[in-house]
Amino acid sequence: MDVIDRAQEDLGRGDTIGARDRLVRALRRNPASPGILELLAYTQLVLGDRAAAGAAWFLTDKSDDDPTASGAFAALASKYRSPLALAEALPIHAPSDWYPARARNRLERLEAAVEANGQRWVPPRDVVYFYEDGLNSDDFYDPTVDYDDAEFDDGRAGSSYRSVRQRAIAATIVIAIAATSASVVLALIFG
Repeated sequence: MDVIDRAQEDLGRGDTIGARDRLVRALRRNPASPGILELLAYTQLVLGDRAAAGAAWFLTDKSDDDPTASGAFAALASKYRSPLALAEALPIHAPSDWYPARARNRLERLEAAVEANGQRWVPPRDVVYFYEDGLNSDDFYDPTVDYDDAEFDDGRAGSSYRSVRQRAIAATIVIAIAATSASVVLALIFG
């Protein structure tokens, strides 16, 4: 018996909270399952949480003009007035390209709305790559800090100075990238 059948049994017994919790846990293992997201949305409606139902339907192929879903989407937008708050309320546990086309379109519109507010949001499981040229320690340089300040006692000054902390962070990231690349190559060779 799969998780959807078990959740439906929970609902049949009147255990809506048990069904909701089971479905939320299942999303971590099967993050873009349309069946789990649909049943979770309906379960949230039974619990009286239209905004949570809208958040689940947001990631499905449900039409924006579906009468039930449109009310849930409106409740979601009403509860989370800023685009960033709405984005952070979504139960995203997979890269955005795992979701159906309508969900991806909603995510793109939401990301554009967040950026229009001068903020930045990338769906939590989306991969962000560094520039093709690699990583530059200047990426960790804060131009707003006055490096001529007496805090730095080693005599180096000016905008070309990079703190030990900045260099350590940059080096750590470069080493992590190199180690990850090496492990992938080894896995491909010996895998």
